[in-house]
Amino acid sequence: MDRDNRLTQIKETDLTESRLNEEFITWLKTKGLNWLLLVLVVLLGWMGWNIWEQRQAEARDTAWIELTAASLPVSYEEVASRHAGIDSVAALAQLSAGDRYLASIQSGVRFDRTPDQEDARLDATTRGEFLDAADAAYRDALESLDAAGPDPGGKFAPLRVSAWFGRAAIAESRGDLANAEAFLKQGRDAAGDRYPKVVAWADRRIEGLPALAETLPIPSQDDLPAPESLTPLSTPIADDLLQDLLSTPDPATTGTDGDAPSASDLFPPASSEDDG
Repeated sequence: MDRDNRLTQIKETDLTESRLNEEFITWLKTKGLNWLLLVLVVLLGWMGWNIWEQRQAEARDTAWIELTAASLPVSYEEVASRHAGIDSVAALAQLSAGDRYLASIQSGVRFDRTPDQEDARLDATTRGEFLDAADAAYRDALESLDAAGPDPGGKFAPLRVSAWFGRAAIAESRGDLANAEAFLKQGRDAAGDRYPKVVAWADRRIEGLPALAETLPIPSQDDLPAPESLTPLSTPIADDLLQDLLSTPDPATTGTDGDAPSASDLFPPASSEDDG
């Protein structure tokens, strides 16, 4: 009896396993491939996302490294064109290019020349070209910041302030005080409540713009004060000392042969009475 029960259980187990195998095979034939493809797609997507993030990190590192290594306006402009859209690299590169042009305009010396070269100083033509290039660089920086989208946190505010103030400096250099005032106001508005000192500086600069429009006359030679007449100095004491050194030594202060007095001459030994 036990044997028959054992055989019955074995048969039932075999039938159950057989039915499960058939159902699994049927599932594989009907839906298994679809699920397998879905798993593969998810896996490939995850791998692709990791590769994309790695390349983005590498591109960001390369952009900042090239920005740090740049030194001339041309190299800054190349960095801005190659890495547009990566953080604020493009805007910073364009600001740096404009600052480099502006520094040359203020100093009157070309940044691409050495001081010993004949054309190291800016002439009127080159100065105009540098003014145009600097203004274009600052304008491009503002466009790059606008392309970055809204900035509710104000993290790009210092860059906007620098660009507007740079354009204001260029306008002042050209004598265009109306645009200089407009650009200063734009920079002041970009600073907002976050940078009250910048706002105060912009207000003082705007108040001082009318003074730049006044032309100050250059004084002529006749208008300059006459130089003061100076009384000749007496013979310096050093000349007297030099004459004393070059004069013949006095025998009273030298030895018998004209040499310098010895220590015994200057400090004679004490007598026996003094010892007593």
